[in-house]
Amino acid sequence: MIKKLEIVYIVSSRYDDDGYVQRWTWGVVPSNTLAVIKSLARDMIDKKTLPNIEISLESYDDNIQKIPFEKIARQNLDPETKVVVGIVGVQSNQFPRASDIAMRFRQLGVNVMIGGFHVTGVLALFDELTPELQFLIDNGVTLVAGEAETPGTMEKLFTDAINGELQPIYRLPKAPDLTAAPLPKADPKYIDHFGARWATIDSSRGCPFGCTFCTVINIQGRKMRCRSAEAVIETVKLNCENGVPNFFFTDDNFARSAHWETIFDALGEMKKNGSPLNFMMQIDTQSSKIPNFVDKAVKAGCRMVFVGMESVNPENIAEAGKTQNKVEQYQSMVQTWQQVGVIVHVGYIIGFPKDTIDSVRRDVLFLRDHVGVDLASFFMLTPLPGSVDHFEMIKRGSPIDPDLNKYDSFHETFVHPLMKPGDWKIATQIAYAEFYSKEHCTKILKRLPKDHYWLMFWNLIWYRYSGVLSGTHPMMTGFFRRKDRLDRRPDMPREGVLRFAWRRVKDFLFDAGSYVKLFFEFQEIWFLTRRSAIVQEKAISSLVATEDAAIVDVKKIAVKLPYPYSLRRLTRIRHWAPLAQLKSCWDSLQQRVAEYNWRGQYDAAVQELKIQLKSTADKLRSMASLIRQDKHKAKELEVVAIEIDNYINEIDVAPADSTTLYKMQQFICEKLLARYEETSSSCVRLRRCANNWRIHAMENFKKGKILNSGIEFVKRSWVAPVDVFLSFRFFIAVFRKEL
Repeated sequence: MIKKLEIVYIVSSRYDDDGYVQRWTWGVVPSNTLAVIKSLARDMIDKKTLPNIEISLESYDDNIQKIPFEKIARQNLDPETKVVVGIVGVQSNQFPRASDIAMRFRQLGVNVMIGGFHVTGVLALFDELTPELQFLIDNGVTLVAGEAETPGTMEKLFTDAINGELQPIYRLPKAPDLTAAPLPKADPKYIDHFGARWATIDSSRGCPFGCTFCTVINIQGRKMRCRSAEAVIETVKLNCENGVPNFFFTDDNFARSAHWETIFDALGEMKKNGSPLNFMMQIDTQSSKIPNFVDKAVKAGCRMVFVGMESVNPENIAEAGKTQNKVEQYQSMVQTWQQVGVIVHVGYIIGFPKDTIDSVRRDVLFLRDHVGVDLASFFMLTPLPGSVDHFEMIKRGSPIDPDLNKYDSFHETFVHPLMKPGDWKIATQIAYAEFYSKEHCTKILKRLPKDHYWLMFWNLIWYRYSGVLSGTHPMMTGFFRRKDRLDRRPDMPREGVLRFAWRRVKDFLFDAGSYVKLFFEFQEIWFLTRRSAIVQEKAISSLVATEDAAIVDVKKIAVKLPYPYSLRRLTRIRHWAPLAQLKSCWDSLQQRVAEYNWRGQYDAAVQELKIQLKSTADKLRSMASLIRQDKHKAKELEVVAIEIDNYINEIDVAPADSTTLYKMQQFICEKLLARYEETSSSCVRLRRCANNWRIHAMENFKKGKILNSGIEFVKRSWVAPVDVFLSFRFFIAVFRKEL
């Protein structure tokens, strides 16, 4: 007779492209499903609805923990103990790994149940079982489709398990009432496995809109179902008391919850009374128009909103059925949130039928420079099981990739009509590289309120590392990769010890190189965006960026500056006043060019940039004539003016298109504005000089010119102490959170 029930919940990871389980020392996003399902199990335990049964509860997150298969299975050897493993929240890209975990436990004689979006989505739209689901049923795995909040559901599942009567499939009642359902409480021990201490919570489920790529509407329904506002507020208070004041409301659309105002008012009172709570939430593009929504969200502690923007191409939006999105309203929506100090993070999909490599670059520049969002997560369009897109493709017989492991929105899973294989991935990489360029990271940090500076600083580091350097999705990765030689996909050969060791060495070298690169890049970004640098830049621009800058008394300027500035450097900046003028108008100019580019008005955009370049060249010559007594400096200004003239001549014979516009902007940033930054900040100039030397030395080393590298090192002996000094200065700033 069974007297003890051991419930083990597992969150599955996925396999990387080499077949190894993706596992990290620290994760990024805790699993909300795990928190929800554990709260339901604890509620069942507390209410003792399974009489005469002692119940224990364990959980493992495969993304950050190694699953002890044998240890769990040994508990099942006791004839009075029943072990049941539940693999929860399984999405399509996790399904192959979840299936392998299930088969391992079945081989050890343990009962296994699998639920989540993949199982629920497939069973919601298809009458017949797909091969991967049938395989699990044939091997004694139980499938659970739906949400478990309906009273009695948990008891039914585990009573059947205890009695040896588990059914192959459980189709739970659709869209259960959430009003009285227990809310997930943060587990501090679990949260310690993540890079930031934050908890997830869903106050509602469902979404009223009809996006064809989305699985939520077919799995959780289009009618909003809400938890009790009082229970949500009480849970937030409890988590804050337990040292977890940061939250992510995982509602697919928090703005459409019937209780948003009640929740915001209560959280606002907590903030007013000194609570440290902060949160981010998912909303739609029209939510900022809801009366009082933005104002109350800010008072309640909202620091970031995640908006499903998806595309800036109206044809793509129409194709996706996202009729609520209006591109012409994007900029005002973003500004509405930014004006009250809230970071705007958008979800953006690449791979709609009208997308090409060129159009993706154009649209991302529009998103970046014209719409002006703060963060962007780029996803590759994926026909997820449970979505209308997937259902229609299957019905039409369209070829799609059979490997569910690739359904992570970062792999090509079907043939794109306008991009050949491989181009789609390149377009996504371009999107990340353009959005998270050093120039744009600097621009973002400059415009942020100081309270959000360090939050955004770390976010930008992470997104630049994940999306640009390592080519992984920032939301589906973690910190410091761990690999187990034995944890590889069963259909891939197990590597020998030496081969695997060499793989890990290469992984270590790549990561180390990436971390070093980021370290130096963000030193430079910090030097450009610290508050003193911004204030100085604005003051200097207003004082010396004039036609008569050459005759301005630098001593009078220095007195008016809010921070000490050397007269020698101020004189240099005064001489480069035309570049200061260019820099002061660059953001607005970029914004206009991005709009011209997006609308296909290439001639107008090229003409505007050419006018600006010609004006800058003329002003440089004028400045050179005013300071002709300083022959060296005058000659330097003349050289730059000639360089601009030559570039304009090249542009005159080039076609007026998106590529030409992009190259013109690169020229302005890398040749002109970079020169001004190096003139105005000695730290930036030294950092760039050291970086350039290091890159040159590494290239010589790779080419086998080791002697040349050694000679260069001796010649540039100043690089090492400069690196030490700048790095120490940066470390102090990070430690103190200095602005």
